[in-house]
Amino acid sequence: MSFFAELMIGGWTTALAMFGFLALNESGKLLRIRRGMAGWLESAAAVVRASEESLQQDRGIAAR
Repeated sequence: MSFFAELMIGGWTTALAMFGFLALNESGKLLRIRRGMAGWLESAAAVVRASEESLQQDRGIAAR
């Protein structure tokens, strides 16, 4: 594929991605998506913290 064709594909991809981002931003859905992702990340982090704490307790019991 020629360099020009790759530039054209990259340009159209970027333009469509920007169009989608701006459409979501204007509709207010982007904020809801961000809040949903933040909630999911917080809950996943809490699960990881809880499992790490239980592993540390198990290591403490095993070390005795």
